[in-house]
Amino acid sequence: MEMPRYWDTVLIGWRILWQGISSFVLALFFANLVLLGWLPELTRTGPSLWALVVPLAAASLLSLFIVLPLVVRGLLRRPFGNFRLVVQREEPVHP
Repeated sequence: MEMPRYWDTVLIGWRILWQGISSFVLALFFANLVLLGWLPELTRTGPSLWALVVPLAAASLLSLFIVLPLVVRGLLRRPFGNFRLVVQREEPVHP
């Protein structure tokens, strides 16, 4: 089995980075916008724990359960140059 070249691994890493991390940041941004639109008095008061935790929790859950499975599915379906990523299960060896 041939190993991916350096630039192939860079492409894979870049795809994981920009799709996974940037989608988390965008989800966090939109969760903050929704929270501030829903509760505009948060901008007039002191820092609230809920104003910090709710958007972060929402963005984390969205990224973990929706975005990252889509990124992994895209990685497995897309060819990278001369190879494709394949999930291959091996049977455990019992002595």
